[in-house]
Amino acid sequence: MKKLGLFCAGLLLFATVFGQPQKESATPQKKVLPKSEVRNWRIDERFGFKDSVAVDTLITSYQDNNPVNNYSIANSWNGNLGSPLQSKIYFDRTNKTDYLFSLPYDAYVITPEDVSFFSTNIPYSHLVYRSALPKYSEEDYFKALLTMNANKRLNVGGLFNYIYARGQYANQAADMKNGGFWMSYENKHYSGNAVIMFNRFRNYENGGISDSTFILNPQAVVGSATFAPKDIPTRLNDVISDYNNDIYFYNQRYRFGKDVEIQVNEDSVKKEFLPISSIVHAIKFEYARKRYHERTVPTDFYDSTYLNTSYTNDSSCYWSLKNTVGFTLEEDFNKVLRFGLETFVEYDLRYHALVFDSLKKGYYENLLKVGLQIAKRKGKVLTYDARGEVYVLGPKAGEFNLMGNVYTIFRVKKDELRLDGGVGFHNETVSNFVENYSSNHFRWDNHFKNKLRFNAKVRFSVPTRGISLGVQMENVKNLVYFNTKGLPEQYNGNVQVLAADVTANVGVWRLHLDNQLVYQFTGNRAILPLPDLALYSNLYYKDKFFKVLTFQAGVSVRYHTAYYGPVYVPATGQFRIQNETLVGNYPELNVYLNFHLKRMRFYVQYAHWNKGVFGINNYFSMPNYPINPGTFQFGLSWTFYN
Repeated sequence: MKKLGLFCAGLLLFATVFGQPQKESATPQKKVLPKSEVRNWRIDERFGFKDSVAVDTLITSYQDNNPVNNYSIANSWNGNLGSPLQSKIYFDRTNKTDYLFSLPYDAYVITPEDVSFFSTNIPYSHLVYRSALPKYSEEDYFKALLTMNANKRLNVGGLFNYIYARGQYANQAADMKNGGFWMSYENKHYSGNAVIMFNRFRNYENGGISDSTFILNPQAVVGSATFAPKDIPTRLNDVISDYNNDIYFYNQRYRFGKDVEIQVNEDSVKKEFLPISSIVHAIKFEYARKRYHERTVPTDFYDSTYLNTSYTNDSSCYWSLKNTVGFTLEEDFNKVLRFGLETFVEYDLRYHALVFDSLKKGYYENLLKVGLQIAKRKGKVLTYDARGEVYVLGPKAGEFNLMGNVYTIFRVKKDELRLDGGVGFHNETVSNFVENYSSNHFRWDNHFKNKLRFNAKVRFSVPTRGISLGVQMENVKNLVYFNTKGLPEQYNGNVQVLAADVTANVGVWRLHLDNQLVYQFTGNRAILPLPDLALYSNLYYKDKFFKVLTFQAGVSVRYHTAYYGPVYVPATGQFRIQNETLVGNYPELNVYLNFHLKRMRFYVQYAHWNKGVFGINNYFSMPNYPINPGTFQFGLSWTFYN
């Protein structure tokens, strides 16, 4: 908390110094404040292409705007913000790095492609504070962002996120700190983007509660006496998982082109730079480390699957130094077809290491990848891109990816209709730590075949009506999963996944109903279990008072059908399959009030208010891991332009 206080004080001092007004002249003049103008975009790591995104000004349902809900509408986790998770929606699962042990933190980790770059004519800052009660089990979330332009070409900014969730259940606390700094510069010929990001996680592992009867039928355990969630015995104590991730990234581009005259009107013309080709360079260094520490563990925690139940202090690390050089031909180089051409060469030096029983095992990898991409990004009617890349050197030699996407927009009266589609074929080696791993509890030495994936998707949407319909499918051959013993295993056959999702937001008068629904079919439930149906629905009343205060009151529900959900393995941070306990078929309901006043957003919410209603208590996210009972939550977001 001292570090947090120092950071806040420094941030306020920084904003105060740079936000000081200039001294007025002796002659009184009318002060004209500049109109705030903020642009926001993200970039492609390899070529630095910009993709515009909306500035965070969400008003409706702001109470749901946290990392977990933004990741997916259904997740396997312990219900405590900042804890590891896995989406229950197959196509929501991400893979931000090649380090196996980073996957459970993908919802929170910030990479260069997650960074929002800005251009603003006046300093822009954004502060967020969220909390959940009861006292002594608080769940606090703080966010601070500050960015400003030194001139029209150069922008700098910083971000800090802090989560400290003590947890409703024993031995469950989570501590997360991430953020860093960025810089973007662009002139006629040269542009560059720099990112320095850190991600720090510390999780106390409880292994779930020791007896689900405490949740399903508490009277059978304690009779008429009442007890708090903290009083429920857990399977582990004095166990800590740490995950650290640091990223240093710089992408630069030099454009070649010429100045051309553009007709503004009948009487005037202006000169504009027309890029023809460019040279691109990107360098990225990423370091990640996972540590698992426990003093003792019950001998029956994993039955006989643990190799050693004595004191454990295992760790592994991974780093990657990646250099990419590319050459591009802009779309205007071809006056007929109007597409751009990009090619690249990427060299990646990697290091993997394991530390256990005071022993260290490490090795290096040298990887070389080449690729080619064609793309049409200009135009409102039709855009597309197609890419092929292959490793030509190193242990991954022969691994390749082929992908293509097409986007089209057309109008019907006042509505804008959009149709997106894409296909991909991937030949991938498995993660190094899936092949070879040694620790106090788990050890394996595998020789798995490459994983082959074919996927396709199509989406039809009407943004002006709040309607979207998407269908995705994937066929996976040689799927790798973690079996019931927590060990990686490969299925040599084919597994199919089909998903259809619908977003439909409807309203009558001041009443609104927003819906997200996902249907999933898995070809092999035994090794890839998924809920058939998952939904998020939000019914609310929305109005504006005094022309400035937006008010929203409603109730939301999250639900998915029952299935044999995975189990979290603290020692490896992975999710293994199980075939004994069903989870799901339980609605989680929240009731809330949400307000927006000028640049301030604030809310109050009672989450999971239906706990125990009608005697239904099976509120488990995973076997042995119940979600939080009813909690009172509140939050505040404040944006400053000064």
